[in-house]
Amino acid sequence: MSRHIASTAARLFAERGYDATSVREIVEAAGVTKPTLYYYFRSKEGLAQALLTDPLNALAETMRQIERETANPVVALERILEAQLEFFREDPDRGRFIFAMIFGPLATGLAHMLARFKCESNDCMSGIGKRLTEAGIVEPSKRDAFVLSCRGILMASTLAYLYHDQELEPGLPNRLVENLLRGFATREWAESGS
Repeated sequence: MSRHIASTAARLFAERGYDATSVREIVEAAGVTKPTLYYYFRSKEGLAQALLTDPLNALAETMRQIERETANPVVALERILEAQLEFFREDPDRGRFIFAMIFGPLATGLAHMLARFKCESNDCMSGIGKRLTEAGIVEPSKRDAFVLSCRGILMASTLAYLYHDQELEPGLPNRLVENLLRGFATREWAESGS
């Protein structure tokens, strides 16, 4: 039941905005009563927290774990991208809600939730960029552009999936990383055929 309510709320939040969606609209669309929503989530903000904070914290922890435990920085980057794509695959409505928050007016009580995850995600990607540079794979002068390109191609792929029904097929992170590295690699790494 709680998953159904959360999924319905995510869809409505993505379509109308968090602040513009009332509890009444959520319970009517979900076919439940207000007490049922309050039983599971206590409040509209509690519902949004269940949609954002807990899942984003889990994703951030997964990304940190991959960064810590994967010795090869190329493989670590591929796994981090795959973890992020899987996050959106598992609940597309939640993903659309997140992008509505990113690109729309920020809901007053929720901006801090997204800001914290964005900082953690950026730190993780910057750490991978640093490791790729230290390994002689990415040119030091191109590291920031490489990290920005990784984030951009991830966002573009995710948006195409969420809004244009383009599949996130298996192996996509590997192909994305391979193609990006061709443009940012050191001459030595590119010539080695790695």
